[in-house]
Amino acid sequence: MNLKTVLISSVFLMLTQTVFAQKKKEVAPAQLQNSFEFIFKQVMIKKNQVFNPRLDLPQLFVESLTPLKQFQDAIEPQWGFRPDVFTNAFADLRNEIYIIDEADYYRRNQRCMDDSVAHELTHYVQSKYQKFDLNDESLEWDAIEVQTWFRENFCKF
Repeated sequence: MNLKTVLISSVFLMLTQTVFAQKKKEVAPAQLQNSFEFIFKQVMIKKNQVFNPRLDLPQLFVESLTPLKQFQDAIEPQWGFRPDVFTNAFADLRNEIYIIDEADYYRRNQRCMDDSVAHELTHYVQSKYQKFDLNDESLEWDAIEVQTWFRENFCKF
C-alpha cells in the first residue's frame, strides 16, 4: 500500500467516524412547556365545555418512549390500516393520545409539543364530550383552529 492510499484511507476513516459520532449524539426529546392538565383546561375553555369528572382523561404517550407496535395496535382499528410511522393521533377506542416528541421537528416548524397535545385533546373533547363521530373530516379543521390558538397564546419559542 502506498502513502497516498494510506492517507486517503485515513481521511475517509476520520470523516466516517465523525459522521457516525454526530448521528449517535442524540438530541433530547421535546418536553411539554405546560402541564397536560393546563393544556386540557385551555382546550375545554376554547371549546366551551364543562369538565365532567366521570370521563377519564386520555393517557399520553410520546414517541421516544413508546414502541411503534403499541401505536400501530392502538390506531389501526380507527384508521383501518397499520401506519408505518409514529404520528400525532388520538386513539378513541383506547382513550390514548400519541405525540411525536422530536425536538428538531418543533423547532423547525416554530411549534411546541403542547400545541400538538391541544390538537389531540380537541379530538378527545369532540368524541367524549360532544359525542361527535371522529370520521367527520370537518372536525380536523376545528382541531387545527384550537391548536393554532393554543400555539399563538401559550407556546414560547
